[in-house]
Amino acid sequence: MKLKPFLLCAAVFFSCKALAQSSFLLQPTGQANYETCQSYSLAVALAIKRDATFPIVTAADLRNTELAIRAEITKAAGNASVNHSHIEAGFKAFTKGAYILKIENIPEDQLGEKIGQHTGIVNKAAVPPSFLLGSTIKDVVLTSTTRIGSNKYASGHIIAAFGVDGPPNSNRSYLFINSAVKERDKTKNVCREGIPDDPGPYTALLSWVSTREIDFTKFGGVVKLWKVQKP
Repeated sequence: MKLKPFLLCAAVFFSCKALAQSSFLLQPTGQANYETCQSYSLAVALAIKRDATFPIVTAADLRNTELAIRAEITKAAGNASVNHSHIEAGFKAFTKGAYILKIENIPEDQLGEKIGQHTGIVNKAAVPPSFLLGSTIKDVVLTSTTRIGSNKYASGHIIAAFGVDGPPNSNRSYLFINSAVKERDKTKNVCREGIPDDPGPYTALLSWVSTREIDFTKFGGVVKLWKVQKP
């Protein structure tokens, strides 16, 4: 059966729009520098909202938003070291109050369930191999880690979670975008205050990570779940 011209055009338009919405995920670019993992992940979370007020489609859009959010966080912190309240205030200032960052403390054994609830992804089968997520994913949430595979982050590193797969044991996997992957045979000083970066951009990776490959950052025995939402 042939599609009428206007229907064919509509089909192409919407398929291209879905592709564009996740285009920065196809070949993700790493974070700008050692102190922008929070603003990078917040920019990703804002992009998934698909809000025309904050058009984040390409890697360049993501980088510009990442740096703009970081500027507001730095402004909120003043001369103090950046903490969670500064990040919340800076993000709210960037969106002019259209979105806020809500941080929830939860037991680690509830993290997978929460990720599944927010993202709508509870099975690898729901995610195309090419990660053309389109409208498959409802939302993303953020959390902090001190290790992903061979990459270690002593002071903690914020990552965006896109989904979960498997039972709550060692076989469970999470779909994360890590904005600070250490390049092979190069030392990268990621998310560590006061240490200069090596030459070249950070690399990023969107991939499934098993429970055994990740250590979540603990805050008094709990982990923190970050969610971007309307006030």
